[in-house]
Amino acid sequence: MFLMDQQMAKQRSRATGAVRSRLVFEQLNPWVTFSYYVVTIACSMVFLHPIFLLVELLIVVGVNYVARVRKQMVMVLEGSIFMVAFIMVLNPLINNRGAHVIWTFGGTLITVEAIFYGFMMALSLVIVLLTFLSYNKVLTSQKFMYLFSRISPKLTLLTMITLRFVPLFIRRLKNISQAQTVRGINVNRGSSRQRSIGVVKMMEVLLVRSFTDALQTADSMNARGYGSGQRSSYQRYRFKQRDLLCLGWFIPLSGLCFYAASQGIGRMVVYPALGSLGLSLTGWLVLLGVAVLFSFPLILEAWEWLWWNLLKS
Repeated sequence: MFLMDQQMAKQRSRATGAVRSRLVFEQLNPWVTFSYYVVTIACSMVFLHPIFLLVELLIVVGVNYVARVRKQMVMVLEGSIFMVAFIMVLNPLINNRGAHVIWTFGGTLITVEAIFYGFMMALSLVIVLLTFLSYNKVLTSQKFMYLFSRISPKLTLLTMITLRFVPLFIRRLKNISQAQTVRGINVNRGSSRQRSIGVVKMMEVLLVRSFTDALQTADSMNARGYGSGQRSSYQRYRFKQRDLLCLGWFIPLSGLCFYAASQGIGRMVVYPALGSLGLSLTGWLVLLGVAVLFSFPLILEAWEWLWWNLLKS
């Protein structure tokens, strides 16, 4: 009897541990999570101020860390270093606006304003890329279909295929590269001509395999009657009291922040001359509101962690 009780206790702990391993943010209604990502991406594009962008970047890194997409986050951050440098160099070459000229290159004026604006645009793009890491984990394909299949089923399916296209191609290209290496075809060795031929062969295999899979998928969808009627979702997501409470403060706070952005708060003046980095009292309050919006998943996790430890004690 004692052994049975121990086994039952272990099963309960495993079950509760499995539930606890999921993010609280993932358990919300898809409309709540989708609203969060729409607002965060919009804020990263609207509030073009270095202090705002740096705070947003730190919070997004924390959200990805909690969402357990750390390896992908490190890869994106490593690639972002080159991207930020490239945009900071490219923008002054194509944009000669600005009052503070620091260098003249072949008749092209290199200004401080153009470099600074390129830095802010690159930082905004990095935030968007990092946001999509947790987005891909939280908003699954089933949730995406639940959100938009009734509005536009064909466009929803096309969007899902497009979002799935790039990572699927990367995984297949890695598998093909490994298989070609076993056959003695290595694109990292040999002359430029040999490596080019190897890359072309790999792309040929990749495209043939992708087209074959696409035809099989189309035949399977046709056999199952896709498009013959209105599609229904087999998984229903109901609005709970927690979802309503979350939207009850998230939407009004988002509206206030965007209203402040429309008044010029949280946007640094760059052209024609670089403005001040300082923020007014209203600016700091808006920054606090934006930080709370971005920290929505972290707030839920912190609250759940406190509640979990209280229950255990």
